[in-house]
Amino acid sequence: MLATRHTNAHLRIHRPLRLPLPRRQGGMAVHASTALVEETREEYKCWTNPPGKVLTALTDNVWACERPFLWNKIDVGGRMAVLRLSDGSLWVQSPVALDETLKAALAELGPVKHIVSPNYEHIKFAQQWMEAYPDAKSYACPGLKAKQPQVSYTAEVGQGDTSPADWLGDVESTFLSFERNPFNGKPFFNEVVFLFKPAGLLITSDLFWNYPANAPFGTKLWKFGMDRIYLPFYRTFMIKDKDAYHAAMTRLLGDWQWDAILPCHGDFIRSGGKRTLRRHLGVH
Repeated sequence: MLATRHTNAHLRIHRPLRLPLPRRQGGMAVHASTALVEETREEYKCWTNPPGKVLTALTDNVWACERPFLWNKIDVGGRMAVLRLSDGSLWVQSPVALDETLKAALAELGPVKHIVSPNYEHIKFAQQWMEAYPDAKSYACPGLKAKQPQVSYTAEVGQGDTSPADWLGDVESTFLSFERNPFNGKPFFNEVVFLFKPAGLLITSDLFWNYPANAPFGTKLWKFGMDRIYLPFYRTFMIKDKDAYHAAMTRLLGDWQWDAILPCHGDFIRSGGKRTLRRHLGVH
């Protein structure tokens, strides 16, 4: 998010796990009890997920998968969003590392059918998920297929503020096409944000972060830099296409009906989210 971004693009792509298939009885898959979703693991513990839960239920058909996200040894917090669409399929955004425990917990909720890389940053584990779920469709933000040709994305999403028909109208998208790196004129995050209509929930990656006052010391320093250095720089120098910016803000803050925000970094906001985002972006 600062000029020295916490990019994952230079890291190697993780290969898929070879996991055992569920037991079958009478031709039907049998999964463990739903207690798997509530299991905890020491390696999952972080300041956004102190118990180390595999998944955290937030509201109807919405779960968060929270893991440590290290940038220069600072845990800036990382979160994958998991939605269950109206056909029972799962939609995941900003995939985290996939292991046997997480895969088993997801299997209890439904089949993973949609894997979304929302910007240029949250891409490290995308290929791992695609290979682990070969029947799922994978979606990249605009420009990412060309930027990461070794990753087998099905399609790009966000251009024209349209969403795939397979998302059943449950999830809408808006491409934040207005921002540019002021030093080279190229897209910076190239982020797509999402609205989960059934829950009135906005899902963001790096447009918005919500670090609490009780975050660890290193994270507080990160928050200070983000609030006092990056955000003013973003508002002043990175919003290059004013028309596209106003169109995006009209859609996000006017047309879309939502009150909760699920950011990739920081705390979930259950209510009052639209007011918080306005204040964060300086939009009145």
